[in-house]
Amino acid sequence: MSNKNEDSIVLTDFFSKIQLKISDYQRPYIWNFTQFLKLYKDLIDYQTDQEDSTPLYYLGNIILVKNNNGGYDIIDGQQRITSLLILANLLDQKEVFGCNKDLEINSTISKDNIKANASFFRHYIAENLKKIKFEKINITYIIAENQDQAFKFYTTLNTSGKRLNGLDIVKPFHLQALDKEKQEEKARLFEEYQFSNSLLDNIIKISLRIRYWTSFPSRDFPRNHENSWKEILPEEFANIEMPSGHDYKYATVVEEKSISTAPVPTYQINQPLYKGENTIHYLVYWGQLWMTMEKKLKSEIFDKLDKLKGIEFHREYYEMALLCYASKYGEKAIEDDCFTEIAKGLFKVCFYTRLTKPCSKTLIQKKEEENQLLKRILYAFDRNEIINYSNDFFDETALENTATIKTGRIQAFKNSFGFKEQNYKQPFFNQ
Repeated sequence: MSNKNEDSIVLTDFFSKIQLKISDYQRPYIWNFTQFLKLYKDLIDYQTDQEDSTPLYYLGNIILVKNNNGGYDIIDGQQRITSLLILANLLDQKEVFGCNKDLEINSTISKDNIKANASFFRHYIAENLKKIKFEKINITYIIAENQDQAFKFYTTLNTSGKRLNGLDIVKPFHLQALDKEKQEEKARLFEEYQFSNSLLDNIIKISLRIRYWTSFPSRDFPRNHENSWKEILPEEFANIEMPSGHDYKYATVVEEKSISTAPVPTYQINQPLYKGENTIHYLVYWGQLWMTMEKKLKSEIFDKLDKLKGIEFHREYYEMALLCYASKYGEKAIEDDCFTEIAKGLFKVCFYTRLTKPCSKTLIQKKEEENQLLKRILYAFDRNEIINYSNDFFDETALENTATIKTGRIQAFKNSFGFKEQNYKQPFFNQ
């Protein structure tokens, strides 16, 4: 990058030189008081110990892109920048604001978190007021030429660490692809699901793995590091080359004796994705559908799973199977009376390896490659194919020949989910 687009500067000069704006499609200000106070303490401690020869406190990179109003949108760094402006106000150092005295905050979540941090901090500094030397804080700011370039910088700097979750990486890419009048509407739609829980982040991770395992040929999903999947996320869900302008759904038409049955088109878990509304609606659709499935299976399955430890890989595999089933047969199939029994059948296939020994991600992927469960679900013509496969899969005789299976675990495994008699005295979950 050329020097004109990148500069290292102290914070007071940055605030005086650069008029900032937090875009509608950015995530809200979500720092809690612990994070807010840590930044303040770090700055005070560093400045207290600083000698003349000590380097300036380095705050990191800030990524900007020029907007149509002559200012700059913050693409990365708004949590730190917003916190410092709050501190400047609370410490009565408003001269630091420079040309950012009227920084506009639109998000309700941002406003609530700012008020909460300000309230706690006022109490904290009541008897311990120490000014911050903003002129001793150094940052590097990068000005991207356009939104796409800014997003490339953003993902390059953040995908390898723990700072961002999957939705943080995907969201700004698709929101900035929308027309201005739609950005705030869709940003608020994301907000509804992003901060109350990790619902959409989990949907992104699970659907990403499904798309890798069910492609032709199947692709290896990263498994060496807990966050390594984020490195491949932009290529699948936020690819600069993704076409835009389409919001496709799909449906399978069944015809018998020249009479066609066409279900309502829905988003398919492994469908092609397009930039903007298509991917946004895809993620929200699957988030909503997952909540429906969770509610339906809560007492029968998920409450029991919540009591277990060491099943993270199996549970993720099971969630993948449920999403594939919902993708194939739609929301209506989840409301059917037989859905719970089908979900129990899929549970048998996904969790049977736990009867032998603890399993790794590698072993579960190997079993999927052998059994092709996800592809069987996605390409089944009839639900009976899935039911019959699940019923036939759990071959008690074959499993009992495996010496490592504990006595009684097979029957206990079945009994705990109502697969056979319910009179077994040592249910699977209690072992």
